[in-house]
Amino acid sequence: MNDASQFATAMLALVFTGALLVTGQLFIEQRAQRDMRQQSFAAAVVIRP
Repeated sequence: MNDASQFATAMLALVFTGALLVTGQLFIEQRAQRDMRQQSFAAAVVIRP
């Protein structure tokens, strides 16, 4: 493998890793917001007779 090919492979791995980190963070934030909405709705249902 020549240097250019190794560099391209390393860059591809870095981009892929970065994309996974970003999408994972977005998924976690979205899920946390959804869980908070469900919990507040459940609390509202319990509080109101």
